[in-house]
Amino acid sequence: MRISTTAHYASRLLAQLAMHETDKPIPAAVLSDSTGISVKFIEKIIRPLKTAGFVRSVRGASGGHMLCIRPEEVTLGQVLRVVEGGVQPPQCCPDNQCGEHDCAARTAWNSVTRALEQTLESITLADLMKENLNSYPCQ
Repeated sequence: MRISTTAHYASRLLAQLAMHETDKPIPAAVLSDSTGISVKFIEKIIRPLKTAGFVRSVRGASGGHMLCIRPEEVTLGQVLRVVEGGVQPPQCCPDNQCGEHDCAARTAWNSVTRALEQTLESITLADLMKENLNSYPCQ
């Protein structure tokens, strides 16, 4: 089970927008400089975040992106569902050959998936803001 780069970057991008304490939108180029995410990838990530109502975009010379919701109201689980459709357990057997109800591996992976989902739902953007995101060398 792997969390995609898109989901990781979406959480970093939202945390960066949350830390911006002004009513003015942040240009994609500024977000790119502060997060290490390319402008092109930022624009790709922003689309589903706008559709979900997390972000608002403003066009023009003084345009950019801004967070539309309070950081304590957004969980990493919500972000993952918006950009990736949620946590997907690995496919146990091709074409369900092992049978859905008597497969110990499927039961274990479903349990792991539920635990991961619970953890992701317990972490908010506000929690990420408490961390010094600039101290992580994950550019």
